Amino acid sequence: MARVALDAFLSGHSTQEKPLLVAMEPLASRVGGMDFGVMQSDPANWASCLSKTGRLLNLSGLILGFDHSLSLATFGAEVESGDAAQAKNVQCADDQRSTALEAFNRITQTERAHYGCMACLSGPIGLAQTLYADIGRAGDLKQTMVELAEAFCKSRPDLLIFREGAALGNTAIGMPERKVYNTLKNMASYFNVPLAIYLEQYDSQLLPDLAKLKVNFVLLGADKNGAPPELNSVRELAANVTGVGLPLPFNDPERAVALATEYETQLSGVNYLYTSMQELTRDTDLEKARMLISTLQH
Repeated sequence: MARVALDAFLSGHSTQEKPLLVAMEPLASRVGGMDFGVMQSDPANWASCLSKTGRLLNLSGLILGFDHSLSLATFGAEVESGDAAQAKNVQCADDQRSTALEAFNRITQTERAHYGCMACLSGPIGLAQTLYADIGRAGDLKQTMVELAEAFCKSRPDLLIFREGAALGNTAIGMPERKVYNTLKNMASYFNVPLAIYLEQYDSQLLPDLAKLKVNFVLLGADKNGAPPELNSVRELAANVTGVGLPLPFNDPERAVALATEYETQLSGVNYLYTSMQELTRDTDLEKARMLISTLQH
């Protein structure tokens, strides 16, 4: 089954077959024959499109919530000024949250036997930078972040993923980052849900520093230059976490296969899975993607 290799990865066991975990909700909306916004507005559509695309691509897991809209709606409602505007935004955020939670619950109920089920939220450091232009204020988001994450944890995701970018990936880890992630990790541990950071736009030299956050997994997209990570930094990081995700360029299958070979030869013994350099968009060439995945899995 698609999730056998993923279960080994989540348990910390490196296997010859590498799981494949990519964010692909825009592509899923195309596969389902609808606009992205239409898909996300209905839990049945959202769950169905993700499941259908997971089967089509033979993925190891399904990621729901990679788009930043849910987290931005939730936290943007809190910082919006004006009572009327705030009330409207809070209601909108509540509706989005309910839809996402129901969609994720549907996925866990129908697909868990076949696929890993991953819930994704915007990371607190990136959100603090977006909302306040100050990562030191990540703690201000902690209570609502915990409440939102806890709601997803009640459906027992195989991974709770926080999507972060340059705000986390281009500076050394300090106390604000450690405190907020420690709180989130403690909450997730109560539900026995492992924590992951999905990091993009990072400085490869700083990757080993992420171990200070004590999350279980670090999944990587492209670095700040749109390139794959430096493998020496990956190796150092991997020694201090349960597993890592290494990105492949789905828009360049030949380069992706070469990178997969490089990962295999240079990172022997490291517990890793494949991610993608970027989220798979509506413009993704499905046939090329399927051929690449077939090559990787054989």
